[in-house]
Amino acid sequence: MATGRTLPLSSALPAGLGGFFGLALAVKPLLVIAGLIGGGIALVGMLYPTTLVGFMFMAVLFDRLGVTGLNVAAFPITASKLSVLAGLGLWTARVGLGRDPLLRWHPVFFGMMSVVVMTAASVAYHECLASGKYILFGLGMMTVLVAFVYTVLAEAQLDWLFRFLAMVLVTVCLLSMAPSGGGRASGPLGDPNEWGTLVLLLTPTILGGLSGDRHLLARPLRMALFLLAPLVILRSGSRSAFVVCVAIVPCCIYLLRRHRGELIVSAGLAAIVAPFAMGLSSTIDRIVSLVGNLNGQAVIPDTSLDERSELFHQGWDLFQDHWLLGSGPGTFPQATGFLSTMGEFRPAHNSYMEVACEQGLVGLTPFVILAGFVALTLWRGYRYARDEAAENRVLGVSFGLGSVVLMAGTLGLLTFSMAYLTLGLALAIVAQAEGTHARTH
Repeated sequence: MATGRTLPLSSALPAGLGGFFGLALAVKPLLVIAGLIGGGIALVGMLYPTTLVGFMFMAVLFDRLGVTGLNVAAFPITASKLSVLAGLGLWTARVGLGRDPLLRWHPVFFGMMSVVVMTAASVAYHECLASGKYILFGLGMMTVLVAFVYTVLAEAQLDWLFRFLAMVLVTVCLLSMAPSGGGRASGPLGDPNEWGTLVLLLTPTILGGLSGDRHLLARPLRMALFLLAPLVILRSGSRSAFVVCVAIVPCCIYLLRRHRGELIVSAGLAAIVAPFAMGLSSTIDRIVSLVGNLNGQAVIPDTSLDERSELFHQGWDLFQDHWLLGSGPGTFPQATGFLSTMGEFRPAHNSYMEVACEQGLVGLTPFVILAGFVALTLWRGYRYARDEAAENRVLGVSFGLGSVVLMAGTLGLLTFSMAYLTLGLALAIVAQAEGTHARTH
């Protein structure tokens, strides 16, 4: 019989944690704080897996704001990356314990996998792994992300999640309105169009989820979102987001049609605050300049509009030369050879042009199939919604995803993580509507 002495678990665990935090403190003190926060999140996530998705949304929002993220040994670590890796790890642990299914299948995943497979085939055919690997790996990760969010939320109670997301979005919007934020709270990229896309995506989605909520917090959250979203768009200076916002605001009004008092108060406050919102006059000037340039009557040429116009023409020429198989994923800047006024190669700034030029009609086909699956899924959800609250949830997320479809004409959004998180939420909303319909019929 062995006589060796073993360290009891009650002593080994504190010793191990002490060693970890000691090492973390020696490497980078912030890692201790990150470890404590991560440990707390891990515990909550194991007990309540829906919180994992909430933390993912929160991490992406704060990353876009530029207030999270650090470098360890010159390697960038962002809250969104950590939340995704932790979420997948904790969910795998729950699956291993037999508490949850590994995956719930949905036809949309077929469309997403078709996109990934076709992109991989295009990369291999054009031998452009160096330029295409980021798109390929990004699309693959987004597919996993949608599957994870859908699986976690398909049978979850979503009321508290919408409240949590509303509180986070309101906080981030207020921070972006601060004078130091410059209104362009989009993280390291500093792109106001990307920030505007995020606000346009989440605002109707969350308002749709809160429209039937009778909780005490729901009313101020609805009013704050409806008040802040247009002001944030104005503050950003993004003309594309402003135009799409004009179309989205009536949709949000429809979602809140049962809350007329809240709409009147929010609209009144917005009218009072808007003239004092920094960036309002500059946004109006940019819109007037855009209209003038389109009419050929502008006094000062719009270099941004000229650049986008030239990019479109060169992209069209590239598509005509490679209309079937494209020039290869990630090759648009070099293939067009267009140099900006700063002397740099420019991306397509148009998701549809990017796919058409880089992968041709063959690569564009699976994206069309994916869009068809998503549209059909949302229609089924609207059709099977059992009441107005469920109907508004489907409509809200549909309006949000629709704004991304519009903004994709001005941005490269193939791997825009927030859109895929919202898509996973949309699949869960529809699944719950379909499940309720099946139980009642």
